[in-house]
Amino acid sequence: MRVALFTDTYFEINGAARTLRQVASRAHQFGVQLDVYTYGQEAKTTSEGEATVFQFNNRLAVRYYEGLRFEVIPDFRIRRTFTEQMRRAPYQLVHLATPGSIGLVGRAFAKQFRLPQIGTYHTHLADYSAMRSIPGSRRLMHRFFWWYMRWFYRDCHAVQCPTQGVVDDLKAHGFLNRLGIFTRGIDTERFRPSRRTRTSAETVVSYIGRIAREKNVGWLPTVLRDQAAEVQIVGDGPDRGWLEGQLPEAQFAGYLHGDELAAAYANSDLLVFPSQTDTFGNVVLEAMASGAVPLVATGPGPSEFVTAGVNAEVCASAEEMHAKLAALITDEPRRAEMSRVARQFAESRSWDSAIGELMEAYREAAH
Repeated sequence: MRVALFTDTYFEINGAARTLRQVASRAHQFGVQLDVYTYGQEAKTTSEGEATVFQFNNRLAVRYYEGLRFEVIPDFRIRRTFTEQMRRAPYQLVHLATPGSIGLVGRAFAKQFRLPQIGTYHTHLADYSAMRSIPGSRRLMHRFFWWYMRWFYRDCHAVQCPTQGVVDDLKAHGFLNRLGIFTRGIDTERFRPSRRTRTSAETVVSYIGRIAREKNVGWLPTVLRDQAAEVQIVGDGPDRGWLEGQLPEAQFAGYLHGDELAAAYANSDLLVFPSQTDTFGNVVLEAMASGAVPLVATGPGPSEFVTAGVNAEVCASAEEMHAKLAALITDEPRRAEMSRVARQFAESRSWDSAIGELMEAYREAAH
C-alpha cells in the first residue's frame, strides 16, 4: 500500500516530529510504502528508512508556533511532485498529520484524487492559540480553532489520538469521526540508565523540553526553588530568559541531541513535567526509560499512562509538585524502587507495537 503523509513539522524538535519520523522509518516493516510531504530549510528529497521525504522550503510563511507555519503563497511545487507520484504509482491513502498549510494541501489533493483520508491528532492548537492571544480574544480564538480542527479532519475515515483522554476531549468538542488510539513507543536502547555519565552523589532534578508558556513553565520556579538537589534545564524557547532570572542556580544546557540528550536523561534522578496541554508527553516516557522518576501535572497526556505513587507522581498544582518532589529527593529507597518500575514500564512500550496500531488503521481506512 502506498500512503502520502502530509505534515508541517518533521525535522523540528518536538514530540509530533519525532513520532512521525518513527512512522516513516518503520512503515515498510508493515508493507506500507510511505512518502512524506513536509517543509524544511531547503528543497530536497531524502530518505527515512525505506520512506521518501519530499521537503519543500518555505517561501513566505507565517509561523504560528514552533513546528507549524502557514505558507502565504500557494505552493504549486507540491502539486507537481504529488501528481508525478500519482502517475508513477497511485497512492491508496492520504495521512493528514498536522492542520497547517501543507496539511491543507494534502486535504485538497485527497479530495481532488478521491483518496481516503486518515488523520492523527498531535497538538491542542485551540489551547495554544488561547494562551498566545491578546486578552479579551482568548475565548474567541479557542472556539475558532476547535471549529477549524473539526472542519480540517471532517472527511477523515478516522482520527487517531495518543490517549483515551484526547479521544474524550475531541468527542466533547464535537468531533463526529471514528476516533482511535495511536499510542507512542520508546527506544529503550537509546534511552537507558547505563547512559549515565555523572559521578556526583547529589540528586539531580531536570526539566527537559521547550521553555514556553504552553508547557506551563510558570510552575517551575515554585516547584524547583529551595530543593535539596541540583537543577538541570534542557531545552530552549521564548521564556528561557525569564526562567533564568527566576532560577539563577539552575544549569541551562539548551537543546541537546543524540547521545548528549540520552545522557542528560540518565544523569537525572527526577523529571518535572508541568505541561497540561501535551497530548502525550514523549519526554516522560524517555525519562522513565532512562530511570528518572517523573512528576507530571494532572490532565490528558502523561498522567494517563503513568501510575501515581508507583512509577511517577501526579500533581494538581505547583505547590503539590514541590512537596512531592521534596519528599522524593529525601527518600532515596522509594525513589530507587519507582525508578526500577518506571524502566520496567518503558520496556513494555515498543515502537513496533505502537506503529502497528496505526498501520492497522491505515488498512481499515483504505478499504
